[in-house]
Amino acid sequence: MEETEQKADELASRCRVGTMGWGYADWSGSFYPAEVASRDYISHYARTFNAVEIDSTFYATPRETQVKHWAKVTPETFLFCPKVPRLITHELRLINAEADTRRFFDTMRNLGAKLGPVLFQFPPDFTCTELDSLFAFLPQVKKWAGADIRVAMEFRHRSLIGGDVSQALSAHEIALAGADYVVMPRRFEITSDFVYLRLIGRHGAYPQHRETQGDRSADLSRWAEVLKENAPQYRQALVFINNDYEGFSPYTAEKMQALLGIKANVRPSDVQGSLF
Repeated sequence: MEETEQKADELASRCRVGTMGWGYADWSGSFYPAEVASRDYISHYARTFNAVEIDSTFYATPRETQVKHWAKVTPETFLFCPKVPRLITHELRLINAEADTRRFFDTMRNLGAKLGPVLFQFPPDFTCTELDSLFAFLPQVKKWAGADIRVAMEFRHRSLIGGDVSQALSAHEIALAGADYVVMPRRFEITSDFVYLRLIGRHGAYPQHRETQGDRSADLSRWAEVLKENAPQYRQALVFINNDYEGFSPYTAEKMQALLGIKANVRPSDVQGSLF
């Protein structure tokens, strides 16, 4: 019994669970107390979860002052996992993307030790016809990332599942992001020493995100078992949940925390106040 508990605690210490983004107005009065100002959402969020995927960076590289603010108001052990701007993946499609990628990496380095893996999310029309661009980009992005930035990639076309793509990612120690997403088969493949799992659901499934509206407990249990069964193969697992998975991602993330034995991140007194 004691050995089982030790294994459970050890797994929990290697897992991070959070949501995709934190600045949702619908969460005011539900996850966030109504009196909490939007500028203080992230510090409040970090009282419950130990990681977050930054969704806003998908639209543009943030200001350095904003990144430093995020680092200032969260606990020492907290992790931010930013999505790379769509300029790089959707518009440039990895071609002539060095300057923008380096600028993004350098900006996010202002998070210091709180910078988690950086996610490249590719569009559905990025297919095997662009493998040459992808394979040319992989060694370059690892060079630009250096020793302090880990990289994960999520593909949304079936032609990029498995085979040469997985081998190439593994060769460069880049994580293939697993996803539970309606347009793609559920998949879990380890290509690095960390696991990056995204529980997305179906976009637009719920009209509002103030409360849970679906029940995917069976799916969550299945994913938790997958993480437990494969634990010897990775050093860290990061799981991020979208509002569209059950309608209210904080609730879903708390369920996943419980399944993995993760306790709430910190006491409120451990979080520094707002800079502003």
